[in-house]
Amino acid sequence: MAISLISVPNQLSIAYRPLVYRWSSNASNLQYCIIEVLNNGTRIAAKSVQLDLESSTNFRVNISDIIQDNIGFQLNTLGSTGVITPTNSSGRMENITIKIYEVTLNSGLIVTAYDPDDANNSNFDFQTQVDAINTWVNAYNWTVSHFNYNGFDISDYQLTSSSGKFLNNAPLIKDIELGVSEYLGLLYGSNVNTTRDFKLEVLTYNNANALLNTDYINITDWNTVYDAASYLTKTYLSVGVGTSNLINEGISLTNVSYYTVQLKEGSNVSSELRRFNIAHVCDGDVRIHWSNNFGKQDSYTFKGNKIETINHKSKTYLKAIGNTYSSEKRGSTVMQNISSTSFEIFTDSIGRNDYEFLASMLTNKNAFIEDNGSYYPIIIEDGSKLIRNEKNVPLQFKLVYSFANDTKGLRG
Repeated sequence: MAISLISVPNQLSIAYRPLVYRWSSNASNLQYCIIEVLNNGTRIAAKSVQLDLESSTNFRVNISDIIQDNIGFQLNTLGSTGVITPTNSSGRMENITIKIYEVTLNSGLIVTAYDPDDANNSNFDFQTQVDAINTWVNAYNWTVSHFNYNGFDISDYQLTSSSGKFLNNAPLIKDIELGVSEYLGLLYGSNVNTTRDFKLEVLTYNNANALLNTDYINITDWNTVYDAASYLTKTYLSVGVGTSNLINEGISLTNVSYYTVQLKEGSNVSSELRRFNIAHVCDGDVRIHWSNNFGKQDSYTFKGNKIETINHKSKTYLKAIGNTYSSEKRGSTVMQNISSTSFEIFTDSIGRNDYEFLASMLTNKNAFIEDNGSYYPIIIEDGSKLIRNEKNVPLQFKLVYSFANDTKGLRG
């Protein structure tokens, strides 16, 4: 018996697109196959795979549903410094492989080496990256719309030139207040097997556009030798670039009007340039963080009007008041009241770039408020919308949300 691999998913794959393996088997009396999916050597799922239609040898399986079930979004720690490396199930999976077990019919008996009780079974008939080198797959908690997938190339996010993109949808120039956090997502840098010198360059300027200081945040995860015979490791990083992050990093923002951040490898530019203008803090500011389509964290501060509404609902029951009169006794009694607070918040006047950015918040609706150094989960309601003028020009974005955790009153 022998298995021949026909094709595997792209080595850098998106979890919300098909991840298809294809293979063939020449086993006699072949019925079907069983595969185990491994996340960096750890079994996370198993499933049976039937023969392709009108084929007695070929198989194919899409494991994207398994990856989606085992991968998730991870909030970055507010005010964090340096590089944030996710776990191998928080936004990414590195070194995905599959084991394949043939299932045959011999003398009326189903025969297979697969053992559901053995997560480390070595009696497989084939394993990617073991029996076929360089068939590893990395997958990311990332979605691309059907429209945008036309012409999509994940190598656009390799940070090795000035055209390299961060995993963020924010405009290249945006405002930020003092004391808040912001994060950039970094997919991967160079994959050559030499020592590198990746660092994030932070340039601070005053209101006369004079350069004040040049600082660096080392991307230490990428500055080790890459093993070309292994899988690509330490991908899908984050780095804090908000004012709170930079101050905690030891970078002075005294008299700073704006700052820029850009990835460098040695003296070579390795990414797009992003600029942050320091804005005044207002009492009514509401700062929102959310999971963007890359599975990374984007942020925005709403500085317009804010409308607060308190909602409540309760259940009542009829309570016996007895035969003796008392003015304090009640018939209908509240069993328990549940209250929640909802908000409508508005931006100031915005342009099309800001609109496209804020509209991306509605893709996942996995959002949080940053307030006084803590996150609070919110539910983005359906009333969120863009307000345009008569010439169809974006003017304002309205976000409707409520806190994800209701307040329960005392039971009656």
